[in-house]
Amino acid sequence: MRRASRLGRLGAISALVRVAVMGAALAAVLDIAQTPPEPPDPLSVRDGERLLVVAPHPDDETLGAGGLIQRVLARHGSVHVVLVTAGDGNIGGVVLETGLRQPPADDFVAYGERRVGEARAAVHVLGAPPKALDLLGFPDGGLMPLLSRHWRRARPARSATTGASDPPYAFAVDPDVAYDGSDLRDELRRVLDEVRPTLIALPDPLDRHPDHAATAVFAILGIDEWIGGRWPRREPPRVLAYLVHWPDWPPGWDAVSPAAGDAEHGLTLPPTFPARPLDVATLTLSPLEVIAKRSALAAHASQERAMGGFLAGLRPPQRAVHAVRHHRDAQHRQRLRARP
Repeated sequence: MRRASRLGRLGAISALVRVAVMGAALAAVLDIAQTPPEPPDPLSVRDGERLLVVAPHPDDETLGAGGLIQRVLARHGSVHVVLVTAGDGNIGGVVLETGLRQPPADDFVAYGERRVGEARAAVHVLGAPPKALDLLGFPDGGLMPLLSRHWRRARPARSATTGASDPPYAFAVDPDVAYDGSDLRDELRRVLDEVRPTLIALPDPLDRHPDHAATAVFAILGIDEWIGGRWPRREPPRVLAYLVHWPDWPPGWDAVSPAAGDAEHGLTLPPTFPARPLDVATLTLSPLEVIAKRSALAAHASQERAMGGFLAGLRPPQRAVHAVRHHRDAQHRQRLRARP
């Protein structure tokens, strides 16, 4: 009983630490730029944008910003995608692929290599070269603890699936980096230094997946540190947050096949999503952009097999292509939580 009580207290303290860090990080973003009184709608993509997409796992780059990536490239801009993890913590997916109840660590690493390869293929379908994608290789399913008990390099985390305490991938940006919070923040800051983005897409901090919420906090901390005093007289980069995980959302995520009416409507934010003093911008995809995003999602074959129903809920509805061609108002809309 004493041990359980102690663990409960530690869990409560850890939760309080995470809440405090998230609150500080969100306050930092609000300091980057002021929100205008009128939210921009639709989302404005300017010529020559330098877009940085921060994705917790392979496939999040397509789910969260597949249309935005295409739009930036069409406007003669550049795109860089950084994967925080290789997606090697999907136990169900590895069990499905291997047929083993308890796959060894090497199978999880091989699964991560496959998923990164799928992400490169997806980015290529969206119009960017495969070299536009980088992997940091932090522990899938273990990012949230890096904000508290594994913040310092002296106490790195260990992946529950690969058994590693540093990236087990030779192609990672820095294979020698430790699984700790300060290193992850610094890695993101270095990416920002190299890319110098004018537009940043990252997960929404309120996303219910712990890796997504933690990635948002780390990205915000990196952005705040990177900006510093760089833009006293120049416009700072715009920061967009995309949502992937929320209870009972997207509509029809657990259906065997989508409902007929779902194909006529765009994807809007969940009605239960909290209102915040941030703009909500809408990016309406063209017929060709819809086709390319669907094809990019299909490149994530391992995830189509492991969680196809969920991906289908976030996939642009195919019937929307015809609606746009006939100049009807029913077009696919990719909702992004935006702030300038």
